[in-house]
Amino acid sequence: MNRRRKKVIRILALDLHPASFGYAVVENADLLDWGLRKWVARDPVSVKKKLCRLIDEWQPTYVLIREGTLRREYRAVQAAARQAKVPIRELSREAVREAFQPGKRLSRFDIAERVVDRYPVLTSRLPSQRKLGYGEPFQVRMFNAISVAIAFHRGPCDCVQLDPQSDGNVGTRDFDLLQ
Repeated sequence: MNRRRKKVIRILALDLHPASFGYAVVENADLLDWGLRKWVARDPVSVKKKLCRLIDEWQPTYVLIREGTLRREYRAVQAAARQAKVPIRELSREAVREAFQPGKRLSRFDIAERVVDRYPVLTSRLPSQRKLGYGEPFQVRMFNAISVAIAFHRGPCDCVQLDPQSDGNVGTRDFDLLQ
């Protein structure tokens, strides 16, 4: 009897903002942990400390971020990942949208609803559609992080592997991530 063991891939997906981040820890297709963290704006030490705690606790195979992360926040992730020797992968916003409905442009709230369809435990955290003139609900960051992890696990995607030593602008294309 020839049984192949499925490779365990644990992802720490992040959605970074200047004073907070949403995160999700996903192992293969199972959502293990999710949440939101705040920090003092423009304090890279507190950012790195919070990220290091998550990395130390969950020991991810990869740290995933969505394309367009601000440079200061990216450097904090880079420092934490370098310290833990965890590679960083970056997915484009378009790759995330395409993972949920190819050919159709979805809003963040539409994607959040699809995330809840997959993980019903998140129903109580689902943000309502924002109204014109109002800020984005804080919970959207968590759903953005989860959607990045789902997009990564959906199969081969246009994902950039970033060198933890780089500034985030140089990377090598990696299409066979799940092998």
